Amino acid sequence: MKFIGECRDRWPIAVLCRTLEVTRAAYYRFAGRGPTVTEIKQTQIIQAVKEIRLEKHHDAYGSPRMQRAIVKRGVVCCRNTVAKCMRHAGIQANRRTKFRISTTDSNHDQPIASNLLGQNFTTEAINRVWLTDITYIPTQEGSTYLCAFVDLHSRKIVSWKTSRNMDSELVVGAFDQALTFRKPNAGLIVHSDRGSQFASDHFRRRLAASGLVQSMSRRGNCYDNAPMESFFKSYKTEEAQQIYDTHEHATRGVSDYIERFYNPHRLHSSLGYLSPIDFEQAIKEPSLVSES
Repeated sequence: MKFIGECRDRWPIAVLCRTLEVTRAAYYRFAGRGPTVTEIKQTQIIQAVKEIRLEKHHDAYGSPRMQRAIVKRGVVCCRNTVAKCMRHAGIQANRRTKFRISTTDSNHDQPIASNLLGQNFTTEAINRVWLTDITYIPTQEGSTYLCAFVDLHSRKIVSWKTSRNMDSELVVGAFDQALTFRKPNAGLIVHSDRGSQFASDHFRRRLAASGLVQSMSRRGNCYDNAPMESFFKSYKTEEAQQIYDTHEHATRGVSDYIERFYNPHRLHSSLGYLSPIDFEQAIKEPSLVSES
């Protein structure tokens, strides 16, 4: 029917209908009708997708997260319908990837802790396992480094810190914030890679003084710290899409992403499509927001 409408100025309608094997009566009935319920719903969904994508950090949402975000707006729909509408409108999630510069220096003579997780990333409550790592952020001034601590149960960033230097001071500074805001009991596992910053005497003494247990990934195995790697990938895809001008600019970008989006709003499939803060509130556990 759409073809007939587009070609009716060049060919008689009778000819077009005969070519497509439809009656002229059927065409005229179709041309005179309004949009169907399905078409109205699809238009509503596409409009919602476009509006959500305009919100900062949301252009990386694929159909699963997008469907949940649309439902939160009061529009009832399923994932397959959202995926179909996005394809129809030519909308794709931003999958920009960044070149990953390794920040792990495992060539040192510091003690190496055992891997206590063994890629088992399930926990029964918050403050049982924290993951940590360091990532590189490019700026016009040089390198800025971000160290973050993640609660494995809720995926919440419990603390973070940036620095121009990738040293044990960066790690211990972020760790001390986590202790202040979460006040964990003795026995909590802190898992990282084998980097010299995490193996340093400075960090190990702080762990021991707090009664926490250290765990480390196997050499060169990023899958042993997969949820932490996943957070950094999300940050690079959804926030760090530019070269920041300064260290301070990069730090503001990290703060905006974690405190205003990731912790309070970003939907996680592993949390039943809740944000970390909403998940912690749902299980009626303490919800404390860190600052740098």
